[in-house]
Amino acid sequence: MTLSPDFRTDLATGVVDRDIYTSEKIFALEKERIFTRAWQYACTTRDLKKPGDFFTVSIADQPVLVVRGNDGEIRAFHNACTHRGAILTGERCGNQGQVLKCMYHAWAFDLKGDLVGVPYEEGYGPDFDRRAHGLKPVHCDTFHDLVFVALRPAVPSLTDFLGEMAEYLAPYVQGIEPIGRNSWIYHGNWKFWHENFRDDYHAEFTHRSIRDLLAGTTERGWNWGASPGHSVLQWAFPALDPPKYARSLQRFSGVDFSDGVMPVGWNSMLAEGEGGPPEGFEGGEPPEIRQEVLALFPNLDVQPGPKDTPRGMKAGYIQTVTPLGVDRARVDITVYSDIEDDEQTRQGLLENLADTQGSWGKLSCDDTEAAARCQIGVRGEGSRINLFTRGVAPGRGGEGADVRDEYSQREFFRVYQEYLRDES
Repeated sequence: MTLSPDFRTDLATGVVDRDIYTSEKIFALEKERIFTRAWQYACTTRDLKKPGDFFTVSIADQPVLVVRGNDGEIRAFHNACTHRGAILTGERCGNQGQVLKCMYHAWAFDLKGDLVGVPYEEGYGPDFDRRAHGLKPVHCDTFHDLVFVALRPAVPSLTDFLGEMAEYLAPYVQGIEPIGRNSWIYHGNWKFWHENFRDDYHAEFTHRSIRDLLAGTTERGWNWGASPGHSVLQWAFPALDPPKYARSLQRFSGVDFSDGVMPVGWNSMLAEGEGGPPEGFEGGEPPEIRQEVLALFPNLDVQPGPKDTPRGMKAGYIQTVTPLGVDRARVDITVYSDIEDDEQTRQGLLENLADTQGSWGKLSCDDTEAAARCQIGVRGEGSRINLFTRGVAPGRGGEGADVRDEYSQREFFRVYQEYLRDES
């Protein structure tokens, strides 16, 4: 399968053909040439604490099972019995004990994937060899506390795949563990969601809560495309305006906040409406509060809390978007915390992040609506191209690039096109 000659993508200018959001042919190519070749985030190492702990993911419609063995190693396999193909588990996560057993005919595999049990095995004759029917392995590797899998990696190692992003990601993903999850499906192409987390041009217009509480968030920051295909967005927090935020919520919700009690959400930043330094900085003027979004090709986003604060470096969420069709995708969010956090701290993080980033949250609901509207619009004939042309200086951006520039999206599409055109 090859791309048509009229595939209108010009990486030099940031012009992208809208067919990539609507074409079933291109969607099939994405699954074949991107999702089967790129390293995919699966879970954290602390989802797999004990032997038999497992986590399942779907990559290009192929079910994959990640499990920790008795030797402490984390391995991944195709989640399909080698007998008749039934998945070994339909659960998202859990513990399978010492054996992975198929519910259909009770074929059993150990935690290394070897076939160890076949009921009435003599019926297969004297030449039947269990060693020929073990689970098919999937490439698996870890980057600090994150577990990645790849069906047929296009590069030799996970380190090569992460490239320049490794040094930016590393400080955020050590000593963390998941504390909650949320998933939902939206009607739009998977790329709309991932593009959104490389985009700080939209925040002041799309998100009313940011506009009310953090006016001027996108005035200062920077934008950088990190090879190959990744990106970093960074911005500085302006002064918070809790009273304006509360008045706006009251006006649109009808809920009375005149008693001074703030609504759930943003609480860890608001410090109950009072000013002052962020947690961990006592005395003197607080440093500038910065925040980053790290986007990894093709579909992983990490949004930690405020940068350079003890709380922010070990709290945030990990997000993946999985294509279910050319115009349908699932978002999976994992809220994470420092492994040393107490239950009260974790509960506050869950309430705060769920209120803003959950499917019902003040931010994610806006992004979901934007993706759905884009999907409807790109099917029309008003224009055949999308523009990612902000930022006129050459290169991939950096500290001199405006946070609203689109260097990060262009870096994504540079690598996206390389994968799609690679017929090997």
